[in-house]
This record gives sequence, structure tokens and C-alpha cells, in this order.
Amino acid sequence: MPLQVLLGVADPALATTLRGQFRELPDIEVVATESTSEHVAGTVATSPGLDVVLVHEGLGPLPALDLVRDLVSRYPQLAVVLIADGADADTFAAAMAAGARGAVTGDPTLAELQSRVEQAAEWSRAMRRHFDAGEPAANNGRLATLVTLCGAKGGVGTTTAAVHLAIAVAKAGRRVCLVDMDLQNGDLPAFLDVQHRHSIADLAAAAGGELAGAVVAEALFVHPEGPHLLLAPARGEDAEEISSRAVRQIMSVLRSRYDVVIVDGGTHLADAGAVAVELADTVVVVATPDVPALRSARRLTQMFSRLGIRKEEDVSVLLTKHDRRNEIQPDLARRMVGSPLLGVTVPAAFRALEEAANLGSPAAVKNADFRKSVARLALDLGVARAPDEAGRGLGGKRARDGGAVSFEFAALFPFIVLLMLLVWQIVLVGLTSTYASHAANEGARAAAVLGYDTPKARQEVRARAVARLHGKWKDAGHLRFAVTGDYAVVTIDTPVLLPGLRSTWGITARARIVREGEDGR
Repeated sequence: MPLQVLLGVADPALATTLRGQFRELPDIEVVATESTSEHVAGTVATSPGLDVVLVHEGLGPLPALDLVRDLVSRYPQLAVVLIADGADADTFAAAMAAGARGAVTGDPTLAELQSRVEQAAEWSRAMRRHFDAGEPAANNGRLATLVTLCGAKGGVGTTTAAVHLAIAVAKAGRRVCLVDMDLQNGDLPAFLDVQHRHSIADLAAAAGGELAGAVVAEALFVHPEGPHLLLAPARGEDAEEISSRAVRQIMSVLRSRYDVVIVDGGTHLADAGAVAVELADTVVVVATPDVPALRSARRLTQMFSRLGIRKEEDVSVLLTKHDRRNEIQPDLARRMVGSPLLGVTVPAAFRALEEAANLGSPAAVKNADFRKSVARLALDLGVARAPDEAGRGLGGKRARDGGAVSFEFAALFPFIVLLMLLVWQIVLVGLTSTYASHAANEGARAAAVLGYDTPKARQEVRARAVARLHGKWKDAGHLRFAVTGDYAVVTIDTPVLLPGLRSTWGITARARIVREGEDGR
């Protein structure tokens, strides 16, 4: 199979020259030639079989080294080679630092071009085999999912959504980093009760060279709820020192260390926020169901499109502070914003969120509807797995827990049955006592009126006493009625639930016979 090469060259003359050289190499195929960095990134995303990408240093609008760094972070198995007009040591060093597998001059010989491309392609195919063996094919080489949340305007709940989404993802068992990209007004420390002297400014100062793991770890804060935090500078003026190139490098490093990266982009789009929007797998604009917020959301998505960092149809809108009594409901909001509306809405939970913000404790939010909406949001964005998927498989924790529960239930089942039998037996004893008392009272009244001297009277009194009973309690074999002195006495054998057993005890009730003319004392 021939080696597949993508050319990223803006100069038509250079592109024609390189294509002509590649036509002389029978085992190398140029699949496409792109003239902008955006087109290169798009072609790479839709061409999983690519071996080598050649990027000319004059390619734009994204600088060539930034494009190389971005492609390497997104597709670690892909070899990128820089085409540099000047073959000096500094250029080659910068290319290697950005992650390129090599560099060639702008006018290479045929042998030089073939050697460089074949070496890079051999490395790329070896890495692809490694990824295919160790990673799912659907992963496409991406090491982390990047989600950027931007606010349509202030007060719509962007930071609140980002904080609770990050906590939900962390509780789902995924490594998540929450980045505060609202560089001048970021307030994650207040929402999470955090005091940390390092921020993204420290990483930006170290950017340009290789960001070592120790440097990154020192700048991050590990919150007890699970997410790792990269905070905004404590002083807003320090945001001017954070370049878009530094943000791009920082995002690349974070995506190589975490499963999910969530960015709180704030409400004002600066260079750093634009980079976060451009690199994101998913961009969400947070808005409330009112006209000013929805109009701001539409203006923001249109600005993304004009800047060439995101198409309007590639941006989703999340409605917060939603209530059924709102005048604007999701159907109308969808028509107003123009962009796709997420299927989940975040309900208005003012009192619960106010307490959590004042305490700096997201766990203080006890509103069940709010928690359910955040969990659904994580599922809709693809950053958390459904409960059945999380526990699928014999080795999953849920499967092990399910087996333990089944074993415990099987062991406890006989005791549960015995307890239910005991409770029901107690109920039968209570019913027997009640029926015996009713029958004795009725027999006493009948004996007082009819007497108990003749066989016919005795038969009638007994019949009236038995008439107060129901079901098997009327059974003559388990019922005894007698008049002793001035009392009617009824004894009923207590029913037994267990089959094959007969009652060995009876419950006796007595009622005094008050004859006519007696004072009843």
C-alpha cells in the first residue's frame, strides 16, 4: 500500500513543485493539497489512513508551528514534517520542540524528500499499530475530550455549570481538569473555596519550551470533590502576559494527561478564549431563557463564525434557570438562537445555588432536579458514561456489586420469609381474639333475651354467637361456646399458617349476661 501524504502549502508554485517530485516516487501518494491551516486540520480529521503531513512554515492563518503542535496533540500516531525555507539549526530545533518528526528545506532533492517522508511514514505506521492494539479505534488518537463553556452574558451561570459538570464527570470515575479561562474575572476559587497561589500564568511563563510534568502538577490544584483545577490569575492584569500560543501548548499538555478537560470561557472572548473555542471538541454557549441572553448567544455564535474558529451549527446552547412558568420555552429559544439547543435544561434552583456559592461548597446543592440535569448534561456531552455502561462486563465494579447483592439476598431470603410468617401469625392471633370477643358479647345478649334453659334456646343463642364470626373461625371443630353462671364463654382455636400443624392453644373471651331487671353492675 503506497504511503499517503497530505501537503499543507499556501504557495502554488511550491505546491506544484512538490507534487511533481512525489509523482516520481512510485510508493508515495499525495491525497490532497491544502492552502490553509483550517483545511489541513479538516482533511486530517476525515482521513484516518494518512501517514505524513507536510506543513510549510508560511501556511496560515494559524502559525505553522502551532498547527504542528495541535496536530501532534490531537493525533499522536500521525507524523508531521515541517517544510522550512531556511535550513538553520534554530528552525529545526523549533520544529522538534513543536512535535514534528523532521524538517525539509523548501527546495529538497528527490532523495532527501523520499528519505524524510519514508522515515516519518514508517514511524507513523508503527505508532498506528500500537494505538490499534491498545486503544479503541473510535478514539481517533485523541487523548482527552475538550469541552468549552462560554456565557452569552454575565449572570447566566457559566461557572456554576462548569463546576458542577466537572464534579459530575469526576464522580463518574474519569480524570477531569477544570480550566478557568476567564482570565480577568475568573472566580473559581470562590465557588470551590480554594486558596492556591499558582495559576495558568505560571504555565504560560514556562510555555515555549517543554512543559515538564512537575511544572504542570505544581500549577494544578486537586479539589476534594475530584476535579483538578487550573485557575485564572489572581490579578487581572496578568492576563495580558498569557498568549494564545501559550494557551495552545497548555491545552495540548492537559489533553495528554486527562480524560476530560472542561474550560470555563467566561463571557468575554479574548485571544485565549478563542483558542479554547477553536480547539474544543464541543462548544456550549450558556444562556438563560430571556431575550437579552438569547440575543447575546446568537451574536456570540455569529462572531465565532466570522472569526473562523467555529461554525454556528457546531455550537450548542444550554438553557439555565429554566422553569415551566417562563415566558420563553425551549422551542422558542431554539428559533431565537439559530444554533442547536441541548436537550437538557438546567432548572432554576436559586436558593440552593445561592447557599452553595456563599459557602464555596457545590455539595451544598441538594436540589434533586438540578443534580439530575447536570448528570444528563454530562451524558449528552459524551463526557460521562451511562450507569449501565459504567458497570458492564464481568470485571466491572457494578457487576461485582451486583453479584454480592445477589448472594446476600439469597442468604437473607429464608429469614425474610420466617419474619413475614411470624408477622402474619401475630395478625391471626389478633383476629382470633377480636372474633372471640364479638361472639361472646353476642352470645351474652342472646342469652339475656332468650334464656338458656331449653335446648331450643341454647341452639338459638349459639347460632347468634357464631353468626358474628367469619371464614374458618366458624368451623365447629375449632369453636366452643358455653354459658357458665352469668357469663357467655367462647373459645376459638388459633389458626396456624404452616401446613400440617394443628393449633394447640385457643383464645377465650367471656361476656357477662345482663338479664332484664338487673342493674348491670
